[in-house]
Amino acid sequence: MTTTHGLPGLMPDPVAFRAALRLYPARYRRERGDELSAVFADSTAGSGRLATAREVFDLGAYGLRMRAGLTSSSVVGRLFALAAPLVAGAVAGLCAAYTADQVVNPSWVPAWELPDRIGQVPGFVWFVGQALLPLLLVAAVLAGRRREARYAAFGVAGVGALGVLTAAVQEAYLWGFLEQSGRSTPLLLAGLVFAFAPQELTVERPGARDRIAVLAAVAGGGLVLAAEDFYSSFGLMDLDAAVPLLLVPAAALLFAARGRLAPAAIGLAVLPLTFGFNMFRTWQSVGGVWRMAPLTVAVVVGLVATGWTLHRAGALHRRGADAGGVRSLA
Repeated sequence: MTTTHGLPGLMPDPVAFRAALRLYPARYRRERGDELSAVFADSTAGSGRLATAREVFDLGAYGLRMRAGLTSSSVVGRLFALAAPLVAGAVAGLCAAYTADQVVNPSWVPAWELPDRIGQVPGFVWFVGQALLPLLLVAAVLAGRRREARYAAFGVAGVGALGVLTAAVQEAYLWGFLEQSGRSTPLLLAGLVFAFAPQELTVERPGARDRIAVLAAVAGGGLVLAAEDFYSSFGLMDLDAAVPLLLVPAAALLFAARGRLAPAAIGLAVLPLTFGFNMFRTWQSVGGVWRMAPLTVAVVVGLVATGWTLHRAGALHRRGADAGGVRSLA
């Protein structure tokens, strides 16, 4: 009789399932591998390929969340879950403002024109994707469609990754790459923050207050782009806006170390929108990489210290839960 991780009567694991299972920590695989196999077999029995692929995708994504500490039992996971609807609204507002600005003030070749050569295809796909996918994401959040919102978030991150890759291919110099990719890093980072947030902690049926918060985040995303002067990098006084847009949301994350997740969630929702372009503006304004190094080191050390503090707080929380007889999934 064939077995699956010691479970009699089950067919051997498919290759995709075994690959997804490898994303989990080794100890968790040893302790819960049989249970995961049984659940996977039950949930995919008689299902088509698309449904099975979706289950494998969800299984693997949860394994990555466990490795990153983004589970519902961790402080970081709860922070990401609280920030998820806000980051969805913020990136939608940012992209809506950018699209409107491009319509009002089109570039030499309008970004929405159909490409007439292969080299224009990535830019066209990026522009259409950044205009539509964040709106689909925030619409799914407002409607309480958690699965659809998560898939839309991965789409937003994919559009951001396309923009960064396109900038890397098209721009031969560091200045040009940082300037162009700064328009795509908000989508990449915001999409990943939402996609890897513990969905079981997000609101399934958002109420009036939840929707107002998301709509306020939409307005905030548009204001962030206005503060960035719609990605204008020509002024030498950019530091007046660039440094606060970097440091204020980064500093807000420190509230999480004191258990105040609401202000930290606002900072986490804003930081993906301000990080890439304002790092570039600050680097441009101070006049070089080495002059930028102290600020970069300060930001990185602060974020690492915050992450370590949150991880330690989460570990203490899990030990306390285990002592009380509640088993942590992480």
